[in-house]
Amino acid sequence: MEVSKLKKLIEDCFTTIYFKYAGEWGNVEPCYNEKTGYSYSCYYGDVDIILSDIDDVMNLKFVCGKSLNEISNDLEDVDW
Repeated sequence: MEVSKLKKLIEDCFTTIYFKYAGEWGNVEPCYNEKTGYSYSCYYGDVDIILSDIDDVMNLKFVCGKSLNEISNDLEDVDW
């Protein structure tokens, strides 16, 4: 999936985005709270982190030491 499309899916805060990479499932779960604004829970393997900026989500190397920007075209079974 193109990186811009993946970022837009996550940024739209519609629902959890699931993906598979290197045989393992991960996801990014967007959330919104009136007090704190947007946040994104990022899960893959042993990584479980909450970020508040979409650019941080796309640049964080939480998937096998790589960022979503780096591997977006290699993700399998992207679903929401």
